[in-house]
Amino acid sequence: MASVDETHPTLQDVLNNINAFGYAQLLGMHIEHAGDGKGTVRIKVDSRLMHPQQIVHGGVIFTLADTAMSMAMISLLPVGTRFSTVEAKINYLAPVRAGEIVAEATVLQQGRVISVVESSVYNVEGEERRLIGRVLGTFHAASTRYNPIVNDGKDEKSA
Repeated sequence: MASVDETHPTLQDVLNNINAFGYAQLLGMHIEHAGDGKGTVRIKVDSRLMHPQQIVHGGVIFTLADTAMSMAMISLLPVGTRFSTVEAKINYLAPVRAGEIVAEATVLQQGRVISVVESSVYNVEGEERRLIGRVLGTFHAASTRYNPIVNDGKDEKSA
């Protein structure tokens, strides 16, 4: 990824590479922000996201929150740093049947390897914005950088 600041990917860098993230395409997620330890992701509610009770499946809400938390994390890490969610807890506060779902995330604590991130998830219908979920996640950042072009799928230590 090329960017003006070589230590952090820009939102454009992330958006340019989102096509490689097939799950985001499948759900129709749109990344709106990734910067300064914050991330925002949005999805329009449609029938594909519903479970048999005609409310949005909880897994969709969780995925949106996890992706927003990942965008918050990626905005603080050096380019090419591998990271992953190692634990997350969600509280579902209200069902969603229509409108859009927006997840907003913030890095609460960034350590050398472990970070704690939170996300608030909202249902937006017209002018109404309702909190529907809260997520707290723990992320692990690898100590080596990964570049699939240079490393051919291997960590720097094994390249």
